[in-house]
Amino acid sequence: MRTTNFSQILFDALQYSGNDRYNISKETFGQFRDFINARMREAWESSEWQDLCRVAQFTATTDSNGVPSFTPATDCGEILGVYNYNPLTTDRATSYTYTLYDDGTTSKVVLNSTTISTGWYYYRTKVPNFNGDLWNPLIAYKAGSQVYWDSGSSTATYTPVEGFSHTGNFYTCIADTNAGQSPATNSTKWSVITIPYIFGPYLAWGAGANWFASEAMMQEAGVFESKAQQMLDNEIDKISRQQQQIPKLKFTNPYR
Repeated sequence: MRTTNFSQILFDALQYSGNDRYNISKETFGQFRDFINARMREAWESSEWQDLCRVAQFTATTDSNGVPSFTPATDCGEILGVYNYNPLTTDRATSYTYTLYDDGTTSKVVLNSTTISTGWYYYRTKVPNFNGDLWNPLIAYKAGSQVYWDSGSSTATYTPVEGFSHTGNFYTCIADTNAGQSPATNSTKWSVITIPYIFGPYLAWGAGANWFASEAMMQEAGVFESKAQQMLDNEIDKISRQQQQIPKLKFTNPYR
């Protein structure tokens, strides 16, 4: 998947809205981080983006009541279809009917037929969440926490460092660290959160719209909102018209 850096989206959003990319306070960073985070979910879940959708095979298990089900992959956000064959390799794949079920502990896909034992499911991955602050060398981070880090200069900074490319992104801690263990010095303890390239312009203009709305500048917010939607529409056009990636029709087998 082609990706973009959070820092580029942040800088664009600041510049578009008349803020200063070279003078970013912790408060300004937090505000635009939250704006971009909200916009990310809107873009992510707005369509069946090829970059974000996966196909996986399942083997159903049957409970004591004779109900077959399977547990989707841990990166699954939404189930978009369940099939008898892999829909990527054949046009003979037909849809199974299913019910999404969550008992508060486990999320399952319940198959509405006792004759189904295996198949394939099509899903959209989970949307990432941005909530971290600058990496702090004095903090021992726990697994699951998040930081912002510029891998270009290998420093914790919001703004560009002269002589280095600014490559700022959020990193999730995947193993407890000791103080001073950064994404540069202990890369195995950190995982970068990637952002699809296709969302960059929408996130920047959308965050700008949110900022104007927060300042009660509704006319400006409306202009930015229209521009943001245009950017998202452009990406849909690139996929559907230019690249001719039109989703296949989904068929249900009436003879099952």
